[in-house]
Amino acid sequence: MAFSEKKRLQLESKIMSYRYRNKDSDQRKTYDEVFDEKTLLTLYKMMTSEVIDTLDFPLATGKEGNVFRANTMDDKPIAVKIYRVSNSTFKNIQKYIDGDRRFRGVGKNHRRGIYLWAQKEFRNLERMHKNGVTVPEPVACDNNVVVMEYIGTLEQPAKHLKDVELDDPQKIFDHLLGQMKTMYQKADLVHSDLSEYNILMIEQDPIIIDVGQAVLTNHPMAQEFLTRDVKNIIKFFNKHGVEADNAEVIEMIRGET
Repeated sequence: MAFSEKKRLQLESKIMSYRYRNKDSDQRKTYDEVFDEKTLLTLYKMMTSEVIDTLDFPLATGKEGNVFRANTMDDKPIAVKIYRVSNSTFKNIQKYIDGDRRFRGVGKNHRRGIYLWAQKEFRNLERMHKNGVTVPEPVACDNNVVVMEYIGTLEQPAKHLKDVELDDPQKIFDHLLGQMKTMYQKADLVHSDLSEYNILMIEQDPIIIDVGQAVLTNHPMAQEFLTRDVKNIIKFFNKHGVEADNAEVIEMIRGET
């Protein structure tokens, strides 16, 4: 189905509603940054290629981007992550790009840096998904827009780990450690920002999200990032009565024990 003028107007109308639904000036500024002219052209392109049919509503606002629920041509919900193209965003993410052999030559061009970051998240999702890590299934990527599986019900998105009452904290903890081990040993990746804020829960099953900053295990800072991930997860589950030793967990993830 060819992209129609009607669909373009529907998208622009939806975006205007995002901007003016909230009277908060900072929120309006955020939406202005998210939906710049080139991003709108990217969304139009995705609609033309039938990756996206309609954009529904915001799901989350992060440090570097916003996530929206959308629909496919056959009316299935998907998640659309749009990275803001700004200097401040680029400064926050550059340390995760530097040292990754897959993404060289970014230089000082912050727009190119954001586009590479979106590709990085998409490729990390592909790599993790292919190797059995429970992450949203990647769908498409173009410029600063990443489309992936929507995690949640038709009524509401899945809650973060931090917001869920845990039936069996030890079981969930052990499962997450297994996922971190699979990520490290099979996908050759370290998440680099894993915490209760970057894990969604479907019933009592964790799904790891926000993998843009994940680095290869041979990245110069990979071990530092792994240590931080382990510390964050253990600290959270300590509050739920789970005991674990940081060094022993790191050795297990690396396959040294």
